[in-house]
Amino acid sequence: MKNLVLFISVCLMFQQALASNFGTINYNTIQKDALTISVSLTTDGAPVEGALVNVIADNITIAAGVSGVDGNVSLSIPSYGKQLALITISHKLFRDEKLTDIILENGKNYSFQLGKKTSSITEITQTSAEKVEKLNEKTDKADEKTLAYQSEAERLAAEKNDVIKNQEELTREREEAERIAAEKRALADAKQNDVDTKITDAEKELAAAQKLKEEEAKIQEEASKQRALEAQKRKEENEQKITSIENSALEEASEEAKKAKEEAEKSQSQQKNAVEEAEKKAKEEEEKAKAEKKDAKNKEGDAKALAKDEKEALKAEEEKVEKEKEAKKEAEKDEKEAEKDLKEAEKEEKEAEKLAKEAEKAAAEAAEMKEKLVKIDEEQEKLDALYDKLDKEQKKLDKKVEKGKNLEKLAETQKKLDDKYSSLDEKQTKLDEKRDKIIKKYN
Repeated sequence: MKNLVLFISVCLMFQQALASNFGTINYNTIQKDALTISVSLTTDGAPVEGALVNVIADNITIAAGVSGVDGNVSLSIPSYGKQLALITISHKLFRDEKLTDIILENGKNYSFQLGKKTSSITEITQTSAEKVEKLNEKTDKADEKTLAYQSEAERLAAEKNDVIKNQEELTREREEAERIAAEKRALADAKQNDVDTKITDAEKELAAAQKLKEEEAKIQEEASKQRALEAQKRKEENEQKITSIENSALEEASEEAKKAKEEAEKSQSQQKNAVEEAEKKAKEEEEKAKAEKKDAKNKEGDAKALAKDEKEALKAEEEKVEKEKEAKKEAEKDEKEAEKDLKEAEKEEKEAEKLAKEAEKAAAEAAEMKEKLVKIDEEQEKLDALYDKLDKEQKKLDKKVEKGKNLEKLAETQKKLDDKYSSLDEKQTKLDEKRDKIIKKYN
């Protein structure tokens, strides 16, 4: 018992000594009380039975229950510390609902209006009757459409013959435009090949210089991150010495949540079976009406197929004409593009020369940045050696603290050691700023 008191005393002194570097840690105890709440569930004014209700805090279920015939459920929570909570509602026949980020109040009732996910038995029966009536109406209309499709097929066949006559002239015009465009394109391509070679060489040189800069900056950034992680690790190790006593009272609530879930699933399955039986009967009535409709649809289908064939034949011919028109336009467009590309190639040739000069300048800057960062790395090595020395002193001090003797004197020693760490941290910050300034200058 005495050793435990001494250990806690030393930890508290470590907390005060580390506050200047890592901020103040709040160890105030949160008061937790037992409370009881109720949840009411309705849909269209009627109570909902068999819904699973869960109360969750800190990602843990702290209470659970199943709604009764009156749509109500009472939940008791053995330990609650005013933290934000979440109430979830689930039922196979209704859409899930939830109430988020609330602070629970003892004795309060929380009401939910659930939206239906599936239809009721009465609604299913009524919908089926309406579908049967509509199927009968469609059967009558199918006969009317049969005559209309036959007339449409004759009209489309006549129109198709007129479209075919315009195709040959468009083909001749398109071929002439393609020939002219091909000649101009060959001249532009030859010029562009020369320009592409010049640009590729310059881009490779520029990319190599930029890659060198980026790799050096990345190395320096990773080193800074590693040093920050080590400082954070020292902080967490001291915090973990004080926090390991608080997580056991919610296991019972977890077991209650499992039982409530099983009860809810049983109740919801019974309700779902009743709805599925009503759907089965409604589906049989619909199938009967569909069979009567099918005979009328067969006649309509034959006439519709004939009209469709003629329509597709007409469309195919029209598409051929449109393709010839588009091909002619594309050939004329290619001719203009070839002239434009030739001018653009000459412009890019000048840009390639400019890019080569920029690549040469970037390579020189990368070499200069590398030289300056080498000096920074030498200073970093000296700092790292000082940090290693302090870490060894810290380990020796930790072993003395574990023995529980001369704690006041050891606390003073810890304070001096922390001051040394702070001094090194200031030097590290200045060195990092100097390094960042160099990297920023060349990037």
